[in-house]
Amino acid sequence: MNDSPLFATVRAETPMGTRVGLTLLFVGASAIGVAYAAAIVQGQAPAWAPWCLAIGSAATTVGLFVIGAATRRALSRPVAIFLTGLFALLLASFGAALEMAPGEASGGPLLFGLPVRLAIVFYGVGVVPLVVLPVVFGLTFGRTPRADGGSS
Repeated sequence: MNDSPLFATVRAETPMGTRVGLTLLFVGASAIGVAYAAAIVQGQAPAWAPWCLAIGSAATTVGLFVIGAATRRALSRPVAIFLTGLFALLLASFGAALEMAPGEASGGPLLFGLPVRLAIVFYGVGVVPLVVLPVVFGLTFGRTPRADGGSS
């Protein structure tokens, strides 16, 4: 670790929640970059590349939420629990879609009016977080400390 005054200042002035969010964002973006780079170098995507994209997408999304929700100290417990669950949901949604047998027929089964693979990703990645995230933030809004030390 570099102990220069510049890095000490950055570490001291950056809230813990923001550091965690930036780390998740960096790791997620790196995983996505590695998957794309491997596909470009090899001319086709290796078998592990879709999993790198799934993990990277989940980490990047949650990292951005953590940065947005971080306060001066850290995330509130309910928000941290929700974001951990969100990471698991995103990873499970992408993973389930990756593990399904390829080549769904056009006349295949539907889940809530969509082909099963699309429904898992659409509802797991889009709809559930869209509905639950505002509720969690709304319920914890009054208990979250502000950057100036007060309560919002």
